[in-house]
Amino acid sequence: MLTVTADGTNSRTVREDALEVFRQLGLTTVFSNPSHTEMKLFEQWPDDFRFVMGLQEAAVVGMADGYAQATGEPSLVVINGGPGTGNAMGSIYTAASAHTPMVIIGGLQARRLQQGAPFLNAPDATQLPRPYIKWAAEAARPQDVPALVEKAYHIAKQAPQGPVYVGVPEDDWVRPANAEPHRVRSVRSAVVPDPRVLADVADALNSAANPAIVAGPGVEAGGARRDLIKMAERLNARVYGSPVWPRGAFPENHPLFGGVLAPLPELINARLGEHDVVIVLGSPAFTLFTTADLFSTAPAPLDRADPPRLPEGTRFLHVTDDPEAAAWSMAGSSFVTPPAAFVRGLVPLLPQRQRLPLPALREAAPTPEASTPITEPYLFHLLARELPADAQVFEELPIGRAPFHEQVPLGPDNGYYATASGALGFPFAGAVGHAVARPDLRTVVVVGEGSAQYTIQALWTAGKYNLPVTFVIPDNSGYLSLKYYLDDTGQKAWREGWDLGGVDMAQLARGFGIAGERVETPEQLQVSLRRALAADGPVLLDVVVSDPGLFRL
Repeated sequence: MLTVTADGTNSRTVREDALEVFRQLGLTTVFSNPSHTEMKLFEQWPDDFRFVMGLQEAAVVGMADGYAQATGEPSLVVINGGPGTGNAMGSIYTAASAHTPMVIIGGLQARRLQQGAPFLNAPDATQLPRPYIKWAAEAARPQDVPALVEKAYHIAKQAPQGPVYVGVPEDDWVRPANAEPHRVRSVRSAVVPDPRVLADVADALNSAANPAIVAGPGVEAGGARRDLIKMAERLNARVYGSPVWPRGAFPENHPLFGGVLAPLPELINARLGEHDVVIVLGSPAFTLFTTADLFSTAPAPLDRADPPRLPEGTRFLHVTDDPEAAAWSMAGSSFVTPPAAFVRGLVPLLPQRQRLPLPALREAAPTPEASTPITEPYLFHLLARELPADAQVFEELPIGRAPFHEQVPLGPDNGYYATASGALGFPFAGAVGHAVARPDLRTVVVVGEGSAQYTIQALWTAGKYNLPVTFVIPDNSGYLSLKYYLDDTGQKAWREGWDLGGVDMAQLARGFGIAGERVETPEQLQVSLRRALAADGPVLLDVVVSDPGLFRL
């Protein structure tokens, strides 16, 4: 029933209207590190909302990223719109790269103060998170905030999904709402693959002598992992993880899995040039990190090289829901359509081929030996033996990724998540957000001690909510991925740039209120891993490992 005050205005506030919009959209879990510019929203906080507190905005957005990836729905973040959003920019950049749907509410100073230069001011607030978000806006009138939140939600969910931003001045929450409560509309995706395109692609794959599949995160995000397995088995096709491999879309222990493509054009071409038809599903074609010549420390000549190209003898078919990725793709043919739906539509069009074992691409990795100090491969080998079959694994190992995947072949029920952008810090925070959404699963974080520093505040949140997260830190006391870009002379001269000696992750964990243990011997490692993976609540193992030497891609 509408209540009107004596002066004829509506007594319902924008805050009350917005909270009802949040409810109708399912945005009742809020990740936040609030400043005073958001406090009017939190007055008389309703008990049907779940508030998840973080200690720094980069960790907060990272947690919301993991939560959205676990639920498949947009997450809600409330942070300061000026310096708070600035703190969060690395995580916003990563969420945008991962196409994570997220609504970020940025708290702004009261409208009457914005003509000056008030404390915590956010001039041009909607420009700050650009270009790493899909859309940003600030309501022209306070009573338009609920409608703007709904618009933001629908834009975040539209393919390609991504984070959006709504700036809300502090006093807007307590202003009168519109006379009629805002009604949330239904906006559902009705995009389906073109049957003619499905038929053409199926013909190309069926007629290929040696087809291959590059599996990207869009397949897994759309829930089509099992369908992709059927597709690969019908084609008897090698499956590669897309370069960077930010989210596992195919089981690594499957006999058709060929490993993750290195993000170097020369190595991509060497691998995919063996196939006559390659279909790239739900990934850019392709995300590159560098080129082979830039690993050299020799003086660089004048650059007359052509831009990266794919091998001419291979036909590339690229399926993505991102029109921009299709626009710059190196593939000869791109199709803008939901990748998961495309996989489901293809499977019935692919007759079963004879299942012949494909030749091994490399020799099996040797079983690592126990030693002191512990080696990274031995740590990963023991972790694989103890890892639950349905564990959700978050990894950030700039120098140890190759041995990790060699020793930990994740199965069909293991989730796998990594940074999509190259910005450090997502797995540490993302795992905590995933555990908020799925406390029934054990979440396992494998992150170097250098990467952990970017969102280390997430440890406090894991402890506060007693989340089932096991943090495993291969601690080699340095940013060694940077060290090995240099020759021996350069490493000694620039030691301050890569040496992290003196960081004790176990003590830091205990300081944030969770169990932390420093592990230095193989005998201690097996016992500690087993206990940490079965613990009631979060545990961090700081495992001292040897310098692995030059990293492999």
